Amino acid sequence: MQANVVTFKALKNLINKQKYIEIPSHGVSMLPFIRSGNLCRFEPVDPSKLARGDIVLFLADNGTLVGHRYIETKTVGKERMIVCKGDSNLYPDSPVPYDRVIGKMISIQKSSGPLLTSSPGMKLWGKLVIRLPLLSLTIHSYLRVVRKLRGMKNSLWAS
Repeated sequence: MQANVVTFKALKNLINKQKYIEIPSHGVSMLPFIRSGNLCRFEPVDPSKLARGDIVLFLADNGTLVGHRYIETKTVGKERMIVCKGDSNLYPDSPVPYDRVIGKMISIQKSSGPLLTSSPGMKLWGKLVIRLPLLSLTIHSYLRVVRKLRGMKNSLWAS
């Protein structure tokens, strides 16, 4: 989701006042648990209190709102920054300054019902996907094959 500075500030104010925000997911970077259209609930968070594997909502350099998994905190110059990565992405995102963090995901609303990020299955997946890069590579490769097959199907219909 594209966001400008005004939208970002409004989201920060809303999450601090309301104690949560809900945003629909878009994209494939957090497959298999989060799919486009899932409603993701975030609560305010102090970036210094993030645990490895938490899913964090932040404003990326390109002005996009991103929800990716927290990996680590780095200091660049004098600025504290977080490093995150999508579960199906091969590489981490660019470091994000603490002041661009909006919140931490607490649940995902799926068609089958809510899934809490604190559930044992979600916590286990978070640990596995961070520690075993082969999982991200497998998901990424699967998505490439699916896209290619869809493209082939579309070109067959066009002929």
